[in-house]
Amino acid sequence: MAKEVRQWVEQELGVAYPWPGNVRELEQCVRNVLVRKRYRPAERRPTLSGLDQALLNSQLGSEALLDRYAALVYRETQSYVETGRRLGLDRRTVKERADRGAR
Repeated sequence: MAKEVRQWVEQELGVAYPWPGNVRELEQCVRNVLVRKRYRPAERRPTLSGLDQALLNSQLGSEALLDRYAALVYRETQSYVETGRRLGLDRRTVKERADRGAR
């Protein structure tokens, strides 16, 4: 029976399936495959990264966000030209935005 379940999992879910429900999900899968010959994982919303969560919680508008981002990249590079290259912006725009974002 274990071989049958393993083959089903490899074919249907793939060997890289992450088992987001851990052992409980694996147990449920084994039961379902043995009894019903199928298993459908519950759909899960993707986990948000720390940055995604911070952006969702932020009160910054798009302009203020770009200003802060330009200031952050400028602090790292210490170059308006390099910051502009990384962000796809003109160096003059970067200077204006980085100066506003640093306030």
